[in-house]
Amino acid sequence: MQTMIIYASPRKSSNSTTLAHAFMQEAQMHGAIQEVYLRNTKLEPCRACKWCKEHHRCLITDAMNDLVVQFKASSSICFATPVYWWGVSAQLKLFIDRLYQLEPADFTGKRLYVIATGEDTLDGVQYRLIKEQCEAICSYTGMEFAGYLPVCAGNDNPAGENSQALESAKALFKAE
Repeated sequence: MQTMIIYASPRKSSNSTTLAHAFMQEAQMHGAIQEVYLRNTKLEPCRACKWCKEHHRCLITDAMNDLVVQFKASSSICFATPVYWWGVSAQLKLFIDRLYQLEPADFTGKRLYVIATGEDTLDGVQYRLIKEQCEAICSYTGMEFAGYLPVCAGNDNPAGENSQALESAKALFKAE
């Protein structure tokens, strides 16, 4: 079993990254881990040319070529994202858009976990929107929406100092 963790914050020591590291502590006890820091990854946006649908790979030559291989090999995926404008970060949205090149079978049976951190209270609409987006992605692709952890965290209440959030991140992973 391999778990791919997608760190989608542009910040090195972000709250979502901190919680994803806690998630990883549990996941690595059950298999290999592939960590991807999107802030260090050069990805071009999808061109909507649909070349990939005929050739089964993207026309663009960038880091996504390797990421697709890792994605296909993973049985579990974790998106760890800050909340930006009521949604996932631009880095994660770019990654998700580029998954368009995959065949439906490349998604089937994968488990998707999502960690989202923002400064608003947990009853804020952004956490619901992110959850609904990821549930819709899973419904469309055939992945299982395996878990969601929204956490209110900011400069005055960092995730690394929130023992309950850290434990919840560890508990989020469920072995197959």
